[in-house]
Amino acid sequence: MSNTPHVITVDAAGTLIRPWPSVGAVYAQTAREFGLVVEDDAIDRRFYEVFGKVQKDHKITSGEEKDFWRQVVFAVFKPHAEKTDLDPLFEELWELFARGKHWRLADGAKDTLFQLKEKGYRLAVLSNNDSRLRCVLNDLAIDSLFEKIFISSEIGIEKPETGIFREVEKAFGKEPSRFLHIGDSHSRDFEGARKAGWDALLFGKPIIEERQITSFPELLGLLQ
Repeated sequence: MSNTPHVITVDAAGTLIRPWPSVGAVYAQTAREFGLVVEDDAIDRRFYEVFGKVQKDHKITSGEEKDFWRQVVFAVFKPHAEKTDLDPLFEELWELFARGKHWRLADGAKDTLFQLKEKGYRLAVLSNNDSRLRCVLNDLAIDSLFEKIFISSEIGIEKPETGIFREVEKAFGKEPSRFLHIGDSHSRDFEGARKAGWDALLFGKPIIEERQITSFPELLGLLQ
């Protein structure tokens, strides 16, 4: 890379961490414990359909972080719930995903980030997430690798808005050209970072960009 970054920011869900074994599996198993008759795969599909729609509703995303997820959970299970009170189910799911048990780190992420930190890179998380992320990263024993953790619900701005990237720049006292952001969303992570004047790498598959990696260890060779 011709313009070596001083700061590398990493997206969380879908990049650094992923739900385990899947959102649908955790949601459906928990729902069955509350008496709902649901299947893992169907709930998984329903979740991503609902999540995509709710995420585009600025009235919801700009509100309280817990209210956002309450809307998602209620919409996912409403077709299966009839007159069931979904609040207890929501509260249980909220707590389950606040812990590391139902999250897994991307393969090679911890070792790669440790090596980058040893080489002098300053590392941060930059995520469209809520405050539970701090507990999750702590449970997964990876939070100490990051100098700072930036969470959209705490800042009040979400990627791809340029404002959230500017907040990171202020915190580090660096120009946009000194940052590299890595994330799995083409619009929020890749395009958002580039619009802010940052370098960016898209993470995951399928390959749709020249500036893309499919695993964390690829970073070590790329940043030589």
